[in-house]
Amino acid sequence: MATLYSNELKAIIVADNFLDNPKNVLKENCLTIQRFEYLCEKKRNALGEVYGPMEPVILKLSVRVNSPRHTKVFYKNLLANERYSYSILFNATFNTYLRLENYEDGLVVNGHVVSVEENYNADKCVTGEEEQMMLDVTIMASSVTYLGREEKSNYKSVFIQ
Repeated sequence: MATLYSNELKAIIVADNFLDNPKNVLKENCLTIQRFEYLCEKKRNALGEVYGPMEPVILKLSVRVNSPRHTKVFYKNLLANERYSYSILFNATFNTYLRLENYEDGLVVNGHVVSVEENYNADKCVTGEEEQMMLDVTIMASSVTYLGREEKSNYKSVFIQ
């Protein structure tokens, strides 16, 4: 198998904690991520020791939306002002029953949705087809769990208690 680099990975997002029920992820509940970015850093002195408060971890992602019902979860979570979990999986494959079969790795982000922005591209809308929309979502992460291939290799970083 060829080595895949980050700009070749296909990422999907599920508005739920993947670790709660990994066998029950339906393909229809997954949204394709077009772009995402986040920066997680701590201040360190010359000896490499961590000091001071941690910088906030902000996750920004762009999601391709095919149906208006896919946007509801992000708007509902924005209005609720509570922490929610979102699972991002890389190179996910699905079985014949359209349930998640396998994935390379991923993240489970727990945090607050702080902004949602809709972007339409009217030029690509063809009569008779659904108009596609990009949804730009910003999440202030309180924790991130990095998913390895095996459950033992998961690593959790907590930013906000």
